[in-house]
Amino acid sequence: MIDFRYHLVSIVSIFLALAVGIVLGAGPLKEDIGNTLTSEVTRLREDRTELRARLDEAEKAAQARDAFTEAGNKTLLRDRLQDATLTVVVLPGADANLVKSTTSTLAQAGAKIGSTVTVLDAWVDPEKATFRSTLGEQLAPSVQVPVDQGGELVNAVLARSLLAKAGGGSAGASAALEGLRTGELIRYTPDSITPATGAVVIGGPVTGGTADERTARAESLSQLAAALDAAGSGALVATPAMNGSDDPQVSVAATVRQNSEASKDLSTVDHAEVPMGQASVVFGLMEQFAGNTGHYGLEADATAAFPAMATK
Repeated sequence: MIDFRYHLVSIVSIFLALAVGIVLGAGPLKEDIGNTLTSEVTRLREDRTELRARLDEAEKAAQARDAFTEAGNKTLLRDRLQDATLTVVVLPGADANLVKSTTSTLAQAGAKIGSTVTVLDAWVDPEKATFRSTLGEQLAPSVQVPVDQGGELVNAVLARSLLAKAGGGSAGASAALEGLRTGELIRYTPDSITPATGAVVIGGPVTGGTADERTARAESLSQLAAALDAAGSGALVATPAMNGSDDPQVSVAATVRQNSEASKDLSTVDHAEVPMGQASVVFGLMEQFAGNTGHYGLEADATAAFPAMATK
C-alpha cells in the first residue's frame, strides 16, 4: 500500500528536478539552448523562403504551360466537332466561368449548341420527389418514355426532349420542356431548341447537408447524366478541380467513376477549367461518338490525364 512517505519522496523528487533544470538553464546550458533555438528559427526561415520560391516557380511554369496549351487548342480543336449538335446541361453549383469557357471551346471545335439547360436545385430536392414523379408521369407520353421504367422519369423526359433520339418529335419535346420549366425544375435557352446528338454536362461541387445527403444528390445528378448519354450518341460530365475548401463536397465526376455501370458508358473530365481539360472535353466527346468511353483529368480516379487521340 502506498503511504505518505512515498508521496513525500515523489514530491521532493519533482521539485529537485525542476530546480536542477532551472539551474542548468540559467547557467551552463543557457548559451547552448539559445544558440540552438536561434539556429532552428534561422533554418526554418530559410526553408520557408526556399519553398516559397519553388512554389512561385511552379506556378509560373503551370501558367506558361496553360497559356501554351490554350494557344495550341485553337489549331488542335478546330473543326473536330463540326458535324455535332450538342446540348449543354448545367448542374446546380456549376461555375459560370466554366460554363462560358466550355461553350466557347465547343463552338471553337465547330459544334452547334442546340440548347443550354440549367438544372435547378429542385431536381435533387428530396422534398420534391413526389412532385417530380407525378410531373414525370404526366410528361412522359409526350416524348414516348415508358412510365414503368426504372429511375426517376424526369431524367428520361428531359433527355429525350433534348437529344436527337427523342421519339416524340419537336412538338412533344417542346411541350415536355415547357412542363419542366413551368414546374421550376429547369431553365433553358433558346425557347425553341434544336435537338442534339450529344450532351456536355457541367457540374460543380455538391455541398451542404449531411454526407449521405451530398452523396444522394451527386448520385441523382449522375443518373441524369447517364439518361442523357442513353438518349443520344454520347455524353460527357465535366467538373472543375476540387477547390480544397474546408466545406465537405462531392464531385459528380467522381460519383460517375465510382459507379461500375455508369462509368462504362459515360465519359468524365475533371480539372475541366484548365486548357488541357477543355481539350479533353472535345476529344472525350469524339471518343463517345465513336462508341468509346474515358475518364480524364488530374484526380487519382482518372484513367489518364487526357485522351490518347489528342496526340494523334
